[in-house]
Amino acid sequence: MPPVLKIILAIVLAGFGVIAALPWLVQPLLRALLWTRYRIIVRGLENLPRDGPALIAANHVTWYDGFFLAATCPRRGRALVNGDYVRFPVIRQLTRWVGLIPVPFSGPRAQRAMIQACRDALDRGEVVAIFPEGQLSRNGLTGTFHRGLEVILSGREHVPVVPVFLDNLWGSLLSYSGGRFLKKWPQGWRRTVVVVYGPPVPLPVTAFRVRQAVLEASVRAFEQRPVPVRPLETIDPSLPRLEHPALGPLTGSTADFDQGGVRHLGQRPGSVGRPLPGVALRAVDEQGRPLPEDVVGRLHALAAGHADWRDTGLRGSIDRDGFVRIE
Repeated sequence: MPPVLKIILAIVLAGFGVIAALPWLVQPLLRALLWTRYRIIVRGLENLPRDGPALIAANHVTWYDGFFLAATCPRRGRALVNGDYVRFPVIRQLTRWVGLIPVPFSGPRAQRAMIQACRDALDRGEVVAIFPEGQLSRNGLTGTFHRGLEVILSGREHVPVVPVFLDNLWGSLLSYSGGRFLKKWPQGWRRTVVVVYGPPVPLPVTAFRVRQAVLEASVRAFEQRPVPVRPLETIDPSLPRLEHPALGPLTGSTADFDQGGVRHLGQRPGSVGRPLPGVALRAVDEQGRPLPEDVVGRLHALAAGHADWRDTGLRGSIDRDGFVRIE
């Protein structure tokens, strides 16, 4: 074989060797790339099982949320991603190496493909990450959690569901802050992103209970922010909201969003809006046990800076979309 062909063959084989090893280098590579722009604080990793299947459910604010999960999760896992974002061959292959699973964004095949991909990965004993909102937030608040996760877990009650909150990403370049993706200046040189893994959701697991657990994780994430936080610019003070004399603002409402096939509710008649960043609310019975969606009870609040839940002195309920109603 001519020397030139030997050199070319060696380069090709070395390239394949790097490709084969790439999955094991994913986390350090992602951390190195993200470090140039983000300071990442991770809490609660002890809540993720060391082996066996697990489902991670996280909020969804930016296009690269999956990369933050891949960079912080102590186990190599899988995360779903809109196939339209990675339709180019090279990018599509890179997402597969990272552990992302491209699925159709819409159409009759989309939900079936998403559910089956998750179930297959869990059956192999893998960690799977999903974003139950199904869409990026258009107002900075955590939206509706769809019931697809209940279908994924059907017959798999042994699979722990770990809630995760990715904090301080609203306002970053690939979030919808300012009413658009991109075409805006990044805020600050290095942004601190806090990732909190909460305790597994108790049985029985429902989309509502998972959403509540993610909001609890958001409170602990909010407490790790190094600088004072500016209020969300999307909150409309003229719309219904709830304030507590000791805890401060608890909920707020935003304008509805309906554009390009993406619809987000920002307000609901009869409600006082959704919990603000750094706040979780729940309705409890007389024994202090959390109640399901739409059931009236005493409203308890968990706010950043407070160690435990606090009785607000109000009665109300929380619907499946997270809107709070006061009785």
